[in-house]
Amino acid sequence: MLKKIALPIVILGLAVAAFMLLKVSEPETPAMETKEKAWLVEAVEVDYQRIAPEITIYGRVETPRDASLKAPLEADVIEVNVLEGDIVSAGQTLIKLDDIDIQLALQQRQADVREAQAQIESENQRFERDKQLLTNQKQLLALADKAVQRARKLEQTRLVSQASLDEALSAYEQQALALKQLQFDIDNHAVRLAQLQAAKQRAEALLAQAEVNLSRTEIKAPFDGRVAGLTVALGDRVRPGDTLLTVYDLDNLEVRAQIPGRYIPQVRQLLRDGKNLKARAEVDGQLMQLSLNRLSGEVSEDSGGIDGLFRIENNMAPLPLGTFVELQLQLAEQEKVIEIPFSALYGMDRVYRIDDGHLQSVAVERVGEIERENGKNSLLIRSEALELGDLIAATQLPNAITGLRVKVAD
Repeated sequence: MLKKIALPIVILGLAVAAFMLLKVSEPETPAMETKEKAWLVEAVEVDYQRIAPEITIYGRVETPRDASLKAPLEADVIEVNVLEGDIVSAGQTLIKLDDIDIQLALQQRQADVREAQAQIESENQRFERDKQLLTNQKQLLALADKAVQRARKLEQTRLVSQASLDEALSAYEQQALALKQLQFDIDNHAVRLAQLQAAKQRAEALLAQAEVNLSRTEIKAPFDGRVAGLTVALGDRVRPGDTLLTVYDLDNLEVRAQIPGRYIPQVRQLLRDGKNLKARAEVDGQLMQLSLNRLSGEVSEDSGGIDGLFRIENNMAPLPLGTFVELQLQLAEQEKVIEIPFSALYGMDRVYRIDDGHLQSVAVERVGEIERENGKNSLLIRSEALELGDLIAATQLPNAITGLRVKVAD
């Protein structure tokens, strides 16, 4: 029984001893060293400069001076002398409306004025006549008074009857009444004349309105400009207030472009200091010179900045409204500015400094841009964490993080 148990144990012990002997006698294999991969990048050296930065902004041509010419009355369109896009001069007849109704109204108003003038002349003649009749009426009243006196004396002597005296008194009263009426008419001459003159003024005002309406049947250009839109055609019937066409002034064109919010404080300060902020753009092969005239008084919803209104300084072919313009706005000179290529910027405000062969993230402030002679733009930044001579990675790496090993290309 003991032999059956001891034999397996002895065999197992011999196997373990043989394994240990083989393990000890195994030759040693040297460990393989894993080298960290280094990404090849280009680099730029930090160099402080004094530069007037530029920013690229985008806008469209518009004008603060445009006019929507509307119909002043109900009439038919009998002439259309322009088309959309035509250049027009101040005072030029653009559209003509049928004036037959206005001509009839004008004749009626002219007749009303002549009638009012005739009534005034008649009143003046009446006044002169009444003044002449006043003397006669007074004489007739004196004669009637003498007749009454004689009748009273004769009545006392019983030479005439009471009826004769009453007739004399009646004639006297009638003559006195006629004299009072005539005097009343003379005294009220000024009132009647004022009423007639007021009626004439009303008639003249209506006549002037009819003349104005007649002149309005010819729709004329209010200034030198270009027709932006035409909404009527020959034969159309228009009503008062209907828009006929739109004209804009070619001498008051400007460009509206949004300035990013991060530059607004600087731009506001420059405007308060009276600085003239210049901008330039190239449109259809022409160089456009502009200056910032003012900032918009309203900020659009979901806007990242404020609109700037730029005045066009140089004489160039007038641009149609809505023309897209890419502007280069020049800001004031700034100190300790670092110029880097756009490929060196990560996100909106981060670059990577190369420190002992590894990347290190550095937060920066975007100052603007600058265009070089080769036509390419460089980015201008500022950061207190960057010092003269530091190397900044100028190659965009999709896996760039702090600590990533890189190698600077020659």
